[in-house]
Amino acid sequence: MPRPWSEKEKEIIKKTLLVEARRLFEKYGLQKTTVDEIARAANISKGSFYIFYQSKEELYFDVLEDVEREFKDKMFKNAFEPGMNRRKSFKSFLNQMIDLLITMPLYKEITSSNYELLLRKLPEKTLEEHMQRDQEEVSKFFNYWMDQGWMKNVDMEALNGLFLSLIHFVIHRDDFKGSNFEAAKDLWIDALANYLIIEDDKAEEIKVK
Repeated sequence: MPRPWSEKEKEIIKKTLLVEARRLFEKYGLQKTTVDEIARAANISKGSFYIFYQSKEELYFDVLEDVEREFKDKMFKNAFEPGMNRRKSFKSFLNQMIDLLITMPLYKEITSSNYELLLRKLPEKTLEEHMQRDQEEVSKFFNYWMDQGWMKNVDMEALNGLFLSLIHFVIHRDDFKGSNFEAAKDLWIDALANYLIIEDDKAEEIKVK
């Protein structure tokens, strides 16, 4: 009987699983990547895989969270570019966010069908914890923008819900039969920017007060 892994060995294996799974998911997609392939790439048995994850979908979700951390801070911190009109800058930020959701290999996998699969396969607690972390992280930036007078002071839960609705809209983009996704996206962005973002001169007045 093989000796049990130390905590350090488990940590190394989990990191390897994340790296190899990301490579495979980006190359083949969620549905075509198997647990056998992931385990083989990480140099562990299929049975050992389930010590770390209940399913490949749960691992996919962990990989996705790693990818989010790579660009989230940079995107939000640079949302209001120096010397650029705030509304235009915010629209640019939203367009960049949507482009990433559509074009990045891992994100573009999340269409309405794959999203439903993830929801079915992931433990409810995992989803709840992810949503909570996301809301806390994003709220920090929203609060900062409000303090600076760049964004209207609105209810934070409502604002988080609004952004979640925008993400769901992007996820379900393939369901737009006969509709113009690009035009609908532009309307979303215009509506959010025009309602939430305070014009540059008014923002300065608020800041001075």
